[in-house]
Amino acid sequence: MRIIMATETFLPHIDGIVTRLTQTITHLRRAGDEVLILAPRREEAITDYEGARVITLPSVRLPQYPDVRLGRPLLPPRIQRELRAFRPDLVHVASTAFLGLGPVLWAKGNRLPLVESYHVQYPEYVRRYKLAPLVRPVWWYLRTVHNAAQLNLATSLPMVRDLRAHGFRHMHLWRPGVDAERFDPAKRSAAMRDRLSQGHPDDFLIICVARLAIEKELSRLAPVLRALPGVRLALVGDGPARDRLKGIFADLPANFVGVLRGEDLAQAYASADLFVLPSSTETLGLVALEAMAAGIPAVVANRGGLPDLVIDGQTGYLFDPDVSTDLIARVDALRQNPSLLAQMSATAREHAARFSWAQTTRQLRGYYQMVLQRFPDPPLNEAELEMPVPAGDEL
Repeated sequence: MRIIMATETFLPHIDGIVTRLTQTITHLRRAGDEVLILAPRREEAITDYEGARVITLPSVRLPQYPDVRLGRPLLPPRIQRELRAFRPDLVHVASTAFLGLGPVLWAKGNRLPLVESYHVQYPEYVRRYKLAPLVRPVWWYLRTVHNAAQLNLATSLPMVRDLRAHGFRHMHLWRPGVDAERFDPAKRSAAMRDRLSQGHPDDFLIICVARLAIEKELSRLAPVLRALPGVRLALVGDGPARDRLKGIFADLPANFVGVLRGEDLAQAYASADLFVLPSSTETLGLVALEAMAAGIPAVVANRGGLPDLVIDGQTGYLFDPDVSTDLIARVDALRQNPSLLAQMSATAREHAARFSWAQTTRQLRGYYQMVLQRFPDPPLNEAELEMPVPAGDEL
């Protein structure tokens, strides 16, 4: 297949969306598919990834989040000519917001099959950045743009259900994946643990890998450190809330490690005792799956897509974000019980190793092929497009 993949964020920026898309592109290319990538322009933007050409569009920085670029929502004539010359079979727009509108309109205007995938809780982010009056218009915009597609994908069952409840049509699950060879318990490192714990390797070490941003609700970790002496936190990542968070954690054993990638990130996961993600706005939370693949349990908010990844009481715990003491209790239960921690670590690794990017890309290719077979006959039969989904702990 010849696929145009448009995304609101791409390399060299790193986040869960970019991880999913780069892994997907790698496996699409291995399957023999041709891919053309549309992404916002950055000073250090790349022009090729895994043999797939990257075309960049003019972009501006988001004032409250300088690392995020907003791409131009309409495609210049030159770009449209390049897209036509590629002779695509279908267009896939990931995380439709600003840049994504152009490819959506272009696909509809050129009568091409259109797939869209939902990766960011934009309405929740608008609310958290104190723009509550925009929540309803944002939902209207997202619903309208997504309902232009023959197929919409979300990365967790809770998000599939939520988006269907908001009127999104043709919603289906795009399963998660993880690189279980890169993220492996065998990569535990005494040197990395010493670095993360700031020279206190015998303390109980929590790792959190996340953007340092308001919506990640990282301040929820401060009461944990205050309540539990001997517990330390390694915050891996960067973002616009870094200085604010440093003030919140100023008198606490928290290490702002910065961004880690590749083998350093794999070692960091494996060298900690526990992964914690307090955010209640995750559409999935791939970092939790990476942590479990590295052999550490995950304690995550019982909201959004995270309950799809963590089996409560087996691979970690789900805590209630509305109960201020629940996160403290969950962390303390594992700190006080090393045998339970070891058991959960082994189960977490076993569970996460069942997910692979090869499998999830095969599922996506199946969706693509079904859309191509049915296009342009509207509407698609949802029963035919619904891929088998493992139930309960098998997800």
